Amino acid sequence: MATHFARWTINPKFPFSSRLNEECLAFAQQMPEHRRSRFLASRSLLAELLHMLYGIQQLPKIVTTSAGRPHFADTSLMDFSIAYAGNKVGVLVTTEGRCGLDFEINQSFGNLPSVASASIFRSNESIWINTQKNPGEARAQLRTLHQSAFKLTGREESWQLLPGAGRIRTNDQSEIEAISDVEGLLIWGCVVSPAIEKLSLWEFESPQSWHSLWDVKSRYRDPNGSIIRLTSMSSEKALYQN
Repeated sequence: MATHFARWTINPKFPFSSRLNEECLAFAQQMPEHRRSRFLASRSLLAELLHMLYGIQQLPKIVTTSAGRPHFADTSLMDFSIAYAGNKVGVLVTTEGRCGLDFEINQSFGNLPSVASASIFRSNESIWINTQKNPGEARAQLRTLHQSAFKLTGREESWQLLPGAGRIRTNDQSEIEAISDVEGLLIWGCVVSPAIEKLSLWEFESPQSWHSLWDVKSRYRDPNGSIIRLTSMSSEKALYQN
């Protein structure tokens, strides 16, 4: 199993991917201009990531659930999740199971607008937040994990974050794993079921310019790092393979 997280700072000078299918392009034309640009950027990033990783020549057909969650019409293909923040777009792809991705701009950088809370934190989450060296960033990390888990499950009441213990508790006992980090201007979180296992991070500039980013294991060893990992798996199964 492999999980890939790619992001792109949208460049208005870069044309959208030539790998988009006609149905995707036609759908985009029905949107207001501000939504069209982000829609095409996200589909372009997904199409180019699939080509770079798996040699897929054209973006497969995408459909949405009744709740609005996009997924490939061909259920044999991998699952994906999309997130936006400012002029950045991100895509998470997992080759097995399902996934959710969210990120936001770090408000510690300059006078940025306030980000509304995506959830009401439970008492154990608030306690953990208040013991961190940067509570604002910690709060944002949990927001991204709440939203990522919601994208995956569609039900906020079905899981509970226990950051102090490094755990996620799920009502249905399903296996689930989450990672969040603070990278300067960007705070992100991703949740995968049944497990993330190996996480690879990519930065996209153009179809000819992909950059492999830091490795997760090294971030865990950084005493000044902010990466957190939560799992519902037993300790025997939770050996991180990155």
